[in-house]
Amino acid sequence: MDSTRAPRTIGVTFFMKDAYPLFNQECAGMFGGAEVDLYFTACALARTGRYCVTFIVGDYGQPDVETREGVRLVRLNYSNLARYNRWYHKIFRRLYIVRELLRDRADVLITKTASDTLALMVFFCKLLQGKKIVFKLGSDIDADIGFWKHRSPLIYHLYKYALPLADAVVCQTQAQQQMLAPRLAARSLVIKNGFPLAHARQTPEREHILWVARLDYMKRPELFLQLARELPDERFVMIMPGSGQGRPDLLSSLRAAHNLTLLASVRFGDMQDYFNKAKCFVNTSTFEGFPNTFIQACLAGTPILSFAVNPDNCIGAYELGCWCRNSMEQAVGFIKSLDQRAIRRFGQNALRYVREHHDIVDKITQYEQLFDGLLRTKSIGRG
Repeated sequence: MDSTRAPRTIGVTFFMKDAYPLFNQECAGMFGGAEVDLYFTACALARTGRYCVTFIVGDYGQPDVETREGVRLVRLNYSNLARYNRWYHKIFRRLYIVRELLRDRADVLITKTASDTLALMVFFCKLLQGKKIVFKLGSDIDADIGFWKHRSPLIYHLYKYALPLADAVVCQTQAQQQMLAPRLAARSLVIKNGFPLAHARQTPEREHILWVARLDYMKRPELFLQLARELPDERFVMIMPGSGQGRPDLLSSLRAAHNLTLLASVRFGDMQDYFNKAKCFVNTSTFEGFPNTFIQACLAGTPILSFAVNPDNCIGAYELGCWCRNSMEQAVGFIKSLDQRAIRRFGQNALRYVREHHDIVDKITQYEQLFDGLLRTKSIGRG
């Protein structure tokens, strides 16, 4: 055996079709926290030089295959719903998903959030080809299989079938792991979302109260509007992708508020500046997984005010801000209490927390250990 031979490359493929605008920020398109998490993970794995990283993405008019940030991007045909919205396009879309999964040469495939994609990966990649499938939860509802029974019966049955067959289930929090069925516990582990920490810092400029989320009922943007009305002397900023459509009465009220600025589109690369200048970041969602916006707030040393979401009690345990338990009175009182001294204290706690728990370098080490464990008994690589 030639001991001087270079280590074999491990193939890892990610599947989240809405992630392309993160790789190409000149491209307009909506994405969420799941896409951000896998984007950072894919890019960091590619930088190690040990992995051949592929990302299957949607159709934004880009080339069929291109490489950005060391990641090979494969366009999924018929995934542009604005152009391909007929009933038969749904069939074509599924056929192209199957085609790409059968053509893919990865040793490990990863997707996130409950969908029929996981079932397709399990059947065509694991059962037919012997590849390893990793599923990462994107929200607490992904740990509650029964949630999908009434929301989408098709997804419910496919997800219920596929989840136990995944080779590893990655949770964002300890709470998610505890929510999973006991039979999945042996194959579940916690890997928190990771961010690059190079620019983690506190800035003295604090100009506004910030809210960042898509236009969705479970995000409850109306609570942020109410907060703005309760605090007329504060400046409020909402970054709401997709706010050009849906809920016209709410949007009209948001635009009419004298102390609230509504932004429908901000490049991801420019987003952190809004956190850096925030006096407080507000989350009004009914549920989440672990919000990447919490991490972005911590990177800026910005206090967090959350109405309902408090994953693993991080807000209280690390003194990151206030979990007001849906109390508007308590939320208003917290913002009123935020003088420079309080902001600095919460901010220092936030910076310590994010460096300890969400450094992408540490997360990649955990993924590497996971991949090595999954592939230990399997001959891998491309020689």
